[in-house]
Amino acid sequence: MSDITASPISPKKTNHEESPRLLKTLSELRSHSAQLFAKAVNRIQIYSDALDPKILNEKDIEHTLIKFIKQNRHAKIQILIKDELLLRGIDHQLVKLAQQFTSFVEIKVLPKEYHENIFAFYLIDNKQMIYRSSVDNHNAELIKSPHSLINEKSKLFNTIWQSASPASFLRALHL
Repeated sequence: MSDITASPISPKKTNHEESPRLLKTLSELRSHSAQLFAKAVNRIQIYSDALDPKILNEKDIEHTLIKFIKQNRHAKIQILIKDELLLRGIDHQLVKLAQQFTSFVEIKVLPKEYHENIFAFYLIDNKQMIYRSSVDNHNAELIKSPHSLINEKSKLFNTIWQSASPASFLRALHL
């Protein structure tokens, strides 16, 4: 069992940290997610149990991510999900992107020891992040570097990424 669990929504700030901007509605969350993705230069990391369909399954998000991929041949979109069964049969834009741009977009499944984590986040170039302490609501924080939560979640994502397995439903489509 992992000892890494959800962090409080506002961890203790260091002296140079900017206060996060609170996002309280689904509309704000969608808008700021699209804006944040548009600022990406090299890497977008998404940690979400089922790809947040009310937020990420939008045409404007898809177009923003396609533009990101086409502008940088080194672009990477890394996505960690809890259970790929939640995505089967769903027409999700990020799944389509992973199938269309296999060199740029990867979806992996969290190892079971991380399934108790209830938070979600979108991390952009290790500099900006949208963080939700619970996937069950749309309250979020827009956080800019330097901030301890960005460093914490970046390390967590990279650690999990190394042990996560590729989503098998995507592998099957490319045989």
